[in-house]
Amino acid sequence: MQPGKRKTPSWASTSPQPNGRSSSTPGVKQENGEGESKRSKPNVPLGADGRPIYSASHGMYKDVRTAALDLFHQLKRASTLSGHDAYFRVQETSPGLDAAEALELLKSMDKVEYKEVNDVFMYIPDLTLNSISEIRSHIRVHSTPTSGIPVKNLREAMPNGVAPLGELESKGEILIMRGLTGPFKDIPLPRLGRKNLNGVGILEGGNSRWKTVFWDHEREKGLAGSRVDDEFVFSWADVPMAETDDVTKLLAEHELTASSSIPAPSKVIPVGPVKKKKKTTRALKITNTHMKEQGIDFSKDYEKPT
Repeated sequence: MQPGKRKTPSWASTSPQPNGRSSSTPGVKQENGEGESKRSKPNVPLGADGRPIYSASHGMYKDVRTAALDLFHQLKRASTLSGHDAYFRVQETSPGLDAAEALELLKSMDKVEYKEVNDVFMYIPDLTLNSISEIRSHIRVHSTPTSGIPVKNLREAMPNGVAPLGELESKGEILIMRGLTGPFKDIPLPRLGRKNLNGVGILEGGNSRWKTVFWDHEREKGLAGSRVDDEFVFSWADVPMAETDDVTKLLAEHELTASSSIPAPSKVIPVGPVKKKKKTTRALKITNTHMKEQGIDFSKDYEKPT
């Protein structure tokens, strides 16, 4: 049995195309509008949440488990989701799948509670913070000076919204770290205490810029001072600063370097345990014993010179 011959691709064929256009030579750039025009993107309608709604022949998901997981993420963002909306969401996004089966899978997932009375799905987070005192205590206990609490975790735990965080920040109890997104994206940072080119202050822009929350431990210890007046803040920011540092130049004029003014660290000589010398006792050696043969005893007959 002979293997079948592969067909030549249409773009490599030298014969005229069915639509009457001749094929172009490979590697030659078309000019003056010759060649095929760029294929335009299909106009896909968007849903209420901004996600595209595909037609009956173009499903977003091909597996009912994936559609159920999409419903779970939608429920996690909205906290509640009616069964009617969940059913039609599966039909709109993936019409070829069984919406009822996707809802049954959603009911069996963790952190999902289904109220059969009013046909509503509810997301049950691991932590729920309802009052501002609970929020304050949670941030105070679970944040450190070097590690804060992500705002996305607090959004799940605060069913009434994250507005109380702004109230705690205005009181000076917490610190909120913001991201350079929204009106601060791709533009220079404003000067100290001033607004940026869009007329937005560094602490403005809504809670969409909130990233991490810290408890103000320094203020709790009484180490944080009072806020400086804007007049002094603006005066400090208006002080002209040279673009280049003159310290190196000044040191060179005095024949110094940046490291010459720093005293060299003293060498530490390791001191070991002191070894004790053993004491040896020697017998007293008597000298000049040969003089005794001549009758001279220096210990007796020696006379001290005057």
